Amino acid sequence: MSIRLYLSIFFLLTFSLVKSQSFENVSLVNKKMESYPFNESNAYLSDDGNTLFFSSSDNTNNTSGLSDMNDIWYRIKNNGVWGTPINLREVNTIENDVILGLYKNYLIILRNGSIDYYDINNQYKLKRTEKIDGFPPNYNLISGSINYLQDKLFLSFEGFGTYGVEDIYTSEKNNNVWGRLTNIGSSVNSEYQDISPFLYKEDTLVFISNRDEEGYELYFTVLKDKFWSKPLKMNLLNTSKSEASLTYDYNSNNFILSATTDSKTNSDLFFYSDSKARINVTFNLNSEIRNGNLYLNNDSISFSSNIFSLPIENVDTYNFKFVVDNYFIKDTTLRVDKSIDIFINLDEVKSGSRVVLKNLIFKQSSTDLDDESLPYLNDLLHLFRSNSEIQITIEGHTDNRGDFRSNIKLSRERSETIKNFLVINGIKKSQIKVKGHGPTKPRYSNESEESRKLNRRVELFVN
Repeated sequence: MSIRLYLSIFFLLTFSLVKSQSFENVSLVNKKMESYPFNESNAYLSDDGNTLFFSSSDNTNNTSGLSDMNDIWYRIKNNGVWGTPINLREVNTIENDVILGLYKNYLIILRNGSIDYYDINNQYKLKRTEKIDGFPPNYNLISGSINYLQDKLFLSFEGFGTYGVEDIYTSEKNNNVWGRLTNIGSSVNSEYQDISPFLYKEDTLVFISNRDEEGYELYFTVLKDKFWSKPLKMNLLNTSKSEASLTYDYNSNNFILSATTDSKTNSDLFFYSDSKARINVTFNLNSEIRNGNLYLNNDSISFSSNIFSLPIENVDTYNFKFVVDNYFIKDTTLRVDKSIDIFINLDEVKSGSRVVLKNLIFKQSSTDLDDESLPYLNDLLHLFRSNSEIQITIEGHTDNRGDFRSNIKLSRERSETIKNFLVINGIKKSQIKVKGHGPTKPRYSNESEESRKLNRRVELFVN
C-alpha cells in the first residue's frame, strides 16, 4: 500500500509532486464564524492557527469608508472561538489593499502594482517592496495570490488584453525580479468575470467565475505541457449561493471558503477539510529549513518548513530519503502509523561534523563498491553543490581480516575512489582530502560477516 499524496505541507509546503485534484473528499469542518455586515474573503491563517487575516470590502470601517475597495482585517481565536474582526491599521492605506498570502510570518499585500512584505512578528514592519512589470495604470476589481515559494503570482483584473470583464494574469520571479504580467489564455479566461485565483498546487489553479450564469462558482484548471486545461467546477465546494474566494491552509490542511451561503450580499468564511488521516513529520533541528525534498517511492515532495504532514490511509513501512540544504542526506526506513507522528534527526553540515556514509559499502578486499551503493554517490554531489565552499576529509576503513599494511593501503584507495568520482563530476580537488585508517577504528565487532561488512565503510569529516 502506498501513501496517497495530494500533498499538504504543514507550514509550508509547496508541492513538487504534481497530481490533479478532484476535490471529491472534502467536508465542512465547522460552521461559519459569527457573521458581520461586510465581505470577508481571501483568508490566511497564521502558523499557530489562532489568527485569521483576510480582505474586507463594502466596509464602513475601512480606512476610507465604503469608498475603500479593500482593507486587511483579522480575527483572533480564543478557546476555540473566533473574536470580532479588527482592522489591521498598521498596514492599511487609503488605496486598494489586497492580501496575497501569509507565508513564513510575512503578510504579503498588493497595492498600486507593488508587493509589500510585512513582518507579523515585528509589529508589522515593512521589510521590502517589489515591483511588478506590466501592471496596468487603470484596472478594476483586483484580486489574486502568491504561491508559497513566492515566485509565482496570479492576479485578476480588468485591464489590457482581456477576453472578458476580468481575466487572470500571471507573473514569475527570476533573479528576484518579477516578470511581465501575461494573460493565462482563453482556455481559462472567459467573456465573463474570472477572479480570485489561488495556486493550490504547482499544477492546479482554483478561481471564481460567473461564466455559467448561475452566480459566482468555484472552478479549477490543471497545467499540462505548459497549457492550462479547460476549467471544471469544484462541485462539492460550491454552495447554493455565490462564492468569493478559496484559499488553502497547509498547516491545518483546511480549505478556507468565502461564500454568501447565509446572507444575500455579504460573504462569510467557512472551513473545509479533505478529511484524510494525517501524520506529522517533524525535524528536530536548531535552524529553519530553507529548501528540502522528501523522496518517497516514485514521488518527490518539496518543502521549506521543519514540520509537514502526510495524508495516509494504511499502516505500512516506507523508504524515506530526506534531502535538506545544510544537512547531510538521510535515507531511512520507517513504519508509518496513523496515530504516531514521525520525528527526524538530521546531521548539520558544519565544521567538525562527521557522518558515516552508510549506503557506501565496499566489497571485501576491494576498492569496488557494492552495486547497491552506486546511486548514493549522487548524494555526495548534492552535498557539494548545495555547500559550494565546503572542505571535507574522506576517511576509509576496513575490517580486520588480511594484512594490516594492505588494509591501510586499501582503505586509502577506497577514499580515493570516492574522491575521483567527485572530481570527475566537477568538484575541485582542493576541497577533498583522503585518509586510510584500515582496521584501526572499527565501529562494530569483527566477529561476524554482517558486522565486518559495516566496518568496511567510508566516513566524511567536515574540516
